[in-house]
Amino acid sequence: MMKRFLTIKEAAGYLGISEEEMGNLSKTRQVIAYKIGGIYTRFKVDDLEAYRRKGITKGNKEYNKNIFDSAKDFLYFNDFYIYSSIAIAVILYFIFKKP
Repeated sequence: MMKRFLTIKEAAGYLGISEEEMGNLSKTRQVIAYKIGGIYTRFKVDDLEAYRRKGITKGNKEYNKNIFDSAKDFLYFNDFYIYSSIAIAVILYFIFKKP
């Protein structure tokens, strides 16, 4: 099972660079870093893969992304909107239901 976010150590291993270089890439915004809880820096595998496709680094490829992981990411980041739409649809059903 693939992780959604990688630590700086895991991301550096994924790209085949040092942790210091990984930190520099995030500071210069060459790779997008996410703050989880405002404290922990994490990296998405998609962002690392996009950076790798530029041909700058060649790391090991231990993480494989498939359609199920893409669907999980979509649901993870959009669950509020999905649940809200369902709730609104149910409420509208009961409002406009004929007695």
